Parts: sequence; C-alpha cells; structure tokens
Amino acid sequence: MSFKGLNLSSKMIDSLNRQKYFNPSPIQNRAIPKALKGETLMVQSSTGSGKTLCYLIPIIENIDYKDQNIQAIIIAPTRELAVQIYECAHRFTSEFKNLKVKLFKAGEAIDRTKKGLSVPPHIAIGTPGRLKDVFLDKENTNISHVKTIVFDEADMLMAEGYFDDIDSFALSIQKCQYLVFSATLEKNLSYRLEKYIGSNIPLVNEEVMTSSNVTHYLVDIKHIPLTDAVVDFISAVNPYLLMIFASKKETANDIYNFLKARKYKAGLLTGDLSSRERKNVMKQLANGQIYILVCSDMAARGLDIENVTDILNVDLPNNLEFYYHRAGRTGRFDKKGNCYSFFNADSTKKPLALIENGVDFKFKTLKNGELVDSKGIVRTHPNKKKLDPELQKEITKINNLANINKKVKPGYKKKTKLLVEKAKQKHRREIIKKDIRRQRVERYRKESKNRYE
Repeated sequence: MSFKGLNLSSKMIDSLNRQKYFNPSPIQNRAIPKALKGETLMVQSSTGSGKTLCYLIPIIENIDYKDQNIQAIIIAPTRELAVQIYECAHRFTSEFKNLKVKLFKAGEAIDRTKKGLSVPPHIAIGTPGRLKDVFLDKENTNISHVKTIVFDEADMLMAEGYFDDIDSFALSIQKCQYLVFSATLEKNLSYRLEKYIGSNIPLVNEEVMTSSNVTHYLVDIKHIPLTDAVVDFISAVNPYLLMIFASKKETANDIYNFLKARKYKAGLLTGDLSSRERKNVMKQLANGQIYILVCSDMAARGLDIENVTDILNVDLPNNLEFYYHRAGRTGRFDKKGNCYSFFNADSTKKPLALIENGVDFKFKTLKNGELVDSKGIVRTHPNKKKLDPELQKEITKINNLANINKKVKPGYKKKTKLLVEKAKQKHRREIIKKDIRRQRVERYRKESKNRYE
C-alpha cells in the first residue's frame, strides 16, 4: 500500500513524496489510520521502522488552524531526540505554510523561551524538564486545548524517572489522545501509563525486535586488548559510518582517546558532554567531518543518524534489550546494515542469551588484523572448584570402600552419598574453626601491639 491508501490529504502526500517517502512501513500502515481517528494507542515497533511519522502525520493532518493554541505535545527523553523530532516536523512546513512547530530545549534561558510563546505553536516538542518549566506557568501557556500527547521512547522516560515531571502538567489536561511509542513495552511501564491511557488499550506492534535489514555478527577477539581489537576491526571492515557502543562511559572515553591519538576521524557522544558539545558532534557527523562515533547507550535510543552502515558493540549491555536499540541505529528503512559484537571465551553468557532469544548471528574472529569465519561459540563448562587435598583423599577412600561393598550391601549408593556429604560438612566446619582461630590470633596481636605502643 502507498501513503495514498491511508486517506491522507493531497498536501500531506506531496510533502511525504518530496521527502522521498512513498510507501508506509508496516507499523505506519497499522498505526496511522487509528491515530487519525483520534484513538489512544500503545505502539511497539523495532527501531528504524518509522515511528516518528506514525504520530507526526496524524497530528499534522488533525491540526485546527483556526485554534491559536498548543494542540499537540511531543515528549522525548533526550535533547538530541527532541531536536531530531523537531527537524522532522519542520520539514512539513514547506507544504503546510501555517503550521507552527516549537522546540523547547535545555540551554535556552527560560524567560526567552516563555517570551517566544506570545504566538503559541501548534506542536510543542521537548524534554520533560523543560516542558514542565514552561507549562507550569499558566500566564504564558494555555494547554487546555491540547488534543494529543506523545510519549516517544516511553520506557526510557520511565527508566530515567521523568514521569514525575510529566505528571506536573500532563494530568492537568482533562481529556486528550495519548500516543505511546517505544521499542519495548514492559508490564511495569503499562501500569505506569494507566493513569493517562487507562487499561485495555490496544497494542499496535510488530513481532520482530530488529529490522530484517540488519545482519548480526559475533566476533571472537580472543584475548586481544580491546583498543587494539577496535583498530583491527576498523581496518578489516573499512566502514562508511560506524557507531561504536560501550556500556561504560569510561570505556567509551578510552576508545575515543585511543582513536583520536591515532588520527582517526572520530567523535564522542556520552551523557557527560554538555548540550553544546553534543550538538557539535552531531553537526560534525552531518557535515562528514567524522565517520566514527563512539558512544554510550544514551545514543542507542531514538536517534536517527543517516547512513550508519555498521555498529560495533565492544561489549554487550547488562540489559539485553539495549542490544536491539543499538542494532537499530543501522538498517533503517530500506537500507542494509551490520551489527558486530565482540566477545571471548570468558564472556559467552550474554551472546548465548541473545541466541536463545532468536538473534541469528554469523560468527567471525579477528585474526592477524582480518575478520575470518569461525565455528561459533564453544560451550565450555566452567572449571570445577578444586577440592582440598585432604578432603579429596577422604572422598576417594569412601568411594573405594563403596566399590568393595557394592556387590554385597544393598543401598550402598545412598550410604556412600551420605558419607561424602558428612565428610564435606566436617571439612567446612574445620575451615570455619581455623578462620575463627586466625581472627582471634590477629585480634590478640593487635591488642598487644596497642598495649606496648
């Protein structure tokens, strides 16, 4: 189906075609008709599937240009995502000449922001804290006419504790349409949203967690130092635009500094950067000044960076759902992409969990600076803890005696097991007694030392 099949206005079709959008994605095809009718929705879809247009198209189509009040509020968890949504919405103003869109961003003086509300926008976009600051001032804003509120990346809004800020102004709106968008929708989020959307709201979703355009790789780096492995990887893959993800900001900083020292055109994006620094990094990416972006998971959510060809996870996140967010930075819409993840024999638990969750990995290994095919993860059993020699001797003695008696005494297996367990308990008690004696001797020595000092 084309966008024409969604009963959109000719002006909207022209605007979409000018932006090179001709056919809706599966999630757009499902969500847009319902949102156009004013229905409240929870939408779960893989990153890169076009969620932003899912809510912008119906919002813009339903704007009442005779009403000079704010009619839609779009709430995003990060400044970068809010800027991205604003830029996407602003592209529609070429055809919709009267459409007013306003970005409420941190770093701008609050007095200046409120002064800009002398002519209210139709669509207000921003982060929860800044929107709270603006909308709590009843003299400057009137949000009683708001028809639609969007929670973009709703699970991240909840994880960061932003719903307290949202409550302060959103619950003052008596009745409106809520559009909740996220790549993941857990039960605790659904409970948190009930005060806004009620219960039994239909879920519009796709069954896949990541785009089918993404090819997933597990790369065994053996025990190569991480920074060396990253450089070997870049040399082997020669990416057009690469995003490198690290779970810890310290690791991201180390990799970035290592690459910069070797004259790679790299940028850094973590939560420690100021708004100006993060904006500058995004500008460098847009201008082609850098082709490698090293980042923490704050960049995994919602950001739409064009032409990302490759993702490299130097480690896998503790919350494996973030794997899908990371992978979703590439393979967006009809473009192909690759997601590589480092691992070694000591870190197979998370890769195996992703495999069990349905991720279809291809296996590679870094060898002599090249990526070569490998057989995959060798499932090794952890080394059993070596027993104390004295305990091992006792257990061997019990087993030997059992082997002598097994032909003549019934129930020998059960009796042997009990004897072994008793030997282990006796051994544990001896260890505890020794430790108590050691602590007692150390205490006496310390007291004697203090007495004669």
